[in-house]
Amino acid sequence: MELIQFLYFSIIGIATGFMSGMFGIGGGSVRIPLLAMTGMPLINAFATNMFAIPFSSGMGAYVQRKNIKWKIAKIFTLGGITGILIATFLVGIVSSRILAITFFFAAIITPICLYLDRISHKIYDKIKQTPSNLFFGAFTTNLIIGLRGGSGGTLFPPLLRSMHVRMHNAIATSLFAGIFSSLAALSLYIIRKEVLFIPALVIGITDILGSYLGSKTSLRTDSKWLKLGLAAIVFILACTVVYREFF
Repeated sequence: MELIQFLYFSIIGIATGFMSGMFGIGGGSVRIPLLAMTGMPLINAFATNMFAIPFSSGMGAYVQRKNIKWKIAKIFTLGGITGILIATFLVGIVSSRILAITFFFAAIITPICLYLDRISHKIYDKIKQTPSNLFFGAFTTNLIIGLRGGSGGTLFPPLLRSMHVRMHNAIATSLFAGIFSSLAALSLYIIRKEVLFIPALVIGITDILGSYLGSKTSLRTDSKWLKLGLAAIVFILACTVVYREFF
């Protein structure tokens, strides 16, 4: 690996790791396009992204472990694993344009979920943290994002927030669930020999530093700014995906 490549992969790791720790997302929506810009084939970018996520999510979950809602995390993680396994089997089958549109509409729903308690108290009060809601919510989210090579973490915090989970708890719980979702998908990518291990190791290790810094910043940040920042990031990423596909 040349020095310039090492530096580029390191920057990708630190930047996406910071976003992961800060907002509780996997970072794949940013990491995958950046990896593709290096000339890495898309399927290898998907696999390399899955390799990196446990590093960033693991560090983030450890730093924010006091905010993890363990009863919720168990069911949520199980649903996420089921969804990501199915999605990983189907990667490449569904049209990228259909995925782009799906992700865009999911991004529109994100601010609604984050601010549902203000938008409609009636709907917000009806949504409960039942095992079925947690399982199928994580399943559906990971199925949608997993088809694009992600772990679903981008939409985990908004989903949990709509189920009456405080923002800091939603971020920590999302990071925990993201570890196991990505590991489940990674096992399939490894079996298919699609992981590029040297770039993946560089990104994974630097992800740890970025996630540590992002998690520390997240703990000191008011939840209103975390919600606003996450909503903005998801919407901008969705617009970028749609633009790439249609223009």
